[in-house]
Amino acid sequence: MARSRRTDDVDAPAPAKSDAYVGLLLISLLAQMAGAAFFFLDWSQYDTAKPKIPPTATFPAAGGGGNPPPVGGPAGGPAGGPVGAPK
Repeated sequence: MARSRRTDDVDAPAPAKSDAYVGLLLISLLAQMAGAAFFFLDWSQYDTAKPKIPPTATFPAAGGGGNPPPVGGPAGGPAGGPVGAPK
């Protein structure tokens, strides 16, 4: 015996409904697309030429040169303050 069309319609599952999470997915997709657009706009402002290499600093050899050590004691009185300052 052939099945009737009516029983097939009753047994078919209902289509899925969109909820708040689908809306959040759409908002996040739009945010990703906006971020990519801003990234491209920022990136497109850079020059295509390679930057110039800055000169490297040269340092004197270790163990020689430099300023001589200070001669004498610390400046000022015994506490390191100026000589003759009121206490």
